[in-house]
Amino acid sequence: MTRNVPPRYFLIGLVPAAMAIIESIITKQFLTANLPISTELLSPDNGFQETTGRFRFLGATWFFAALALLVFVMAIRDLAQPIARQTRFAAILVLVGVFALAVYPTVDYALNPDKLRNYHRLGGDLFEAALARGGLPGCASPEDRWLLGLCGEVPVISLLNRMMDVTNVFAGLGVGGLVVGMVLCLEEQPDTDLDAQAAQLERNMQRMRRQLYMSGLVLTFGMFFAISWMRWLVPMVDGADAAAYGALVSSALLFVGIYFSLLILSFYLPVALILEGRKQRLSDAAAQEESLADYKAHAAWLKMRGLQTNPIEFLKSGFALAAPILAAFAGSFPSLL
Repeated sequence: MTRNVPPRYFLIGLVPAAMAIIESIITKQFLTANLPISTELLSPDNGFQETTGRFRFLGATWFFAALALLVFVMAIRDLAQPIARQTRFAAILVLVGVFALAVYPTVDYALNPDKLRNYHRLGGDLFEAALARGGLPGCASPEDRWLLGLCGEVPVISLLNRMMDVTNVFAGLGVGGLVVGMVLCLEEQPDTDLDAQAAQLERNMQRMRRQLYMSGLVLTFGMFFAISWMRWLVPMVDGADAAAYGALVSSALLFVGIYFSLLILSFYLPVALILEGRKQRLSDAAAQEESLADYKAHAAWLKMRGLQTNPIEFLKSGFALAAPILAAFAGSFPSLL
């Protein structure tokens, strides 16, 4: 059967877009673009601390990119199934819009190579001095090329910048897939039979919960990616200043974790409210049926259809929404991550 989601519901995609724009405004207006931190905070080079952070960064990048790509492929699979033409068009439009918004910084950096990067907000000079301790195979001079471009004066900084650009691309695909997948949970069908409507609503709510858990998983590993580069320098800071610099990084991680949780909420909550409204209307309609007028019969019908309120589901949903924030807290403890 052809799936149909009224195109107006895809306006929900404007909410996460607005959330991303608000985050960008806050970052530009309220945070220092290049935090002045002296390179004297660095402890003596022992030859392996930078490489330790690089292993963590590359692993987190690899996993997050793979997970985001998987979500995108799942969204494409949904759109390849029998689906109304206007629904497919609206979904593709949202997917392209979210992707364009995510990759805009990457395009901007390509056009303006000297523009300040995210790491500058945690001390640009400190990052460059610390990562200058490492090198890339094949980078004998700044003009040499590696997999993603020129080696530059500090090859590991070039690695950081290029991998951040690549991750933006995959994040755009992944978040776009999450938003589209969530809106597709608002599927409707013309059948007016009460049981058929209940069955459709049950499927929609199950899909919504799966999509929420997937969103929590993807953006939690997005937090692990953020942790991997933000905490890269912490072990290299001199012991006397490590706690102070670690507190700075922890506060930055909390900001990112809150943003990721709000991002999930921005496309989950509208869908959840719409489905909750449908459930209430269906419940009221069922109560009008003579065979379901009795309270116990009505409650049993809702339970049989999977539409009864379940406190466990509330807890699981809350955990999925708060997962990025919890990951941010975990990232504040070096012994854990």
